[in-house]
Amino acid sequence: MGVAVSGSFGDLLTPGLRKIYSDQFKAMPEMRSLIFSVQSSKTSYEKDSSIGSFGDMQAFKGEISYDSVDQQYDVTYTHVELAKGFKVERKLMDDDLYGVISRRPQGLAISAARTFEKHGASVFNDAFSGSGTITLNGETVLSNSESLSLCNTSHTSTSNSAVQSNKGTSALSGPALETVRKAMAAFKDYNNQYISVQPDLLIVPRNLEEKAWTLIATKGIVDSADNNANFHFGRYKLAVWDFMDDTDNWFVVDSAMAKMFLNWFDRIPLEFFQDKSFDTLISKFANYARISYGWSDWRFIHGSQVS
Repeated sequence: MGVAVSGSFGDLLTPGLRKIYSDQFKAMPEMRSLIFSVQSSKTSYEKDSSIGSFGDMQAFKGEISYDSVDQQYDVTYTHVELAKGFKVERKLMDDDLYGVISRRPQGLAISAARTFEKHGASVFNDAFSGSGTITLNGETVLSNSESLSLCNTSHTSTSNSAVQSNKGTSALSGPALETVRKAMAAFKDYNNQYISVQPDLLIVPRNLEEKAWTLIATKGIVDSADNNANFHFGRYKLAVWDFMDDTDNWFVVDSAMAKMFLNWFDRIPLEFFQDKSFDTLISKFANYARISYGWSDWRFIHGSQVS
């Protein structure tokens, strides 16, 4: 009888601990799903392959003018595994069933939420460096054949020699924000055609929260005695991300385009599970996920790397 009870204690506790874990994970604030397009996946990797755009319509002179498109850059998302666990002794469970024990799945849930946020924010933290590749623990998560960082002054196309930039260096201010808005409005597609980017989201670290809020939520021009109307008032939503490493860098995003080009794939959505050992009377609890993330096109964003 003693062996049977000892061996089954993990099963008896699993529903309660799983609920504690799930409730805590859902309660954690997160920015990832606001900015990324979070999708499921049924294969070991996902691949985006872009093609060029069509030129303008031509005058019809008895025969339709047909156009062709060129192959552009390929992007491959390769899912990687993430996991973390903890062990619980039988004696500890007997002596303190939902005191110490309940805080362990809470901690595991916090770890999972924090991990996801860090990986999401890393796309912005590393936006000015690298060559279109994201690695995690030595494994390649994203491979972009353009081979340039997300925010770069030298974006190219396979269709023409035009070079475009979505990177600046100015500190956040009203004039700098307007310069970025105009720069994004001038973004062009692979065939050098305007694409109507509509920047509507300002993403900043906590250090810039007050300045950013003042710039976009004040009806009058900031730091001006003339009381002229503030052009930026109500034009942008504000996202403050504590996991952004640099305290001065800031980003402007077309949120609709971000949902097209900034991707997070859940090959295996986050799981919480349990196993037990009869010999040691120790129950093991763990979480597991298999994910990939990154961008398929840079035209949704402009980043300012402030020195």
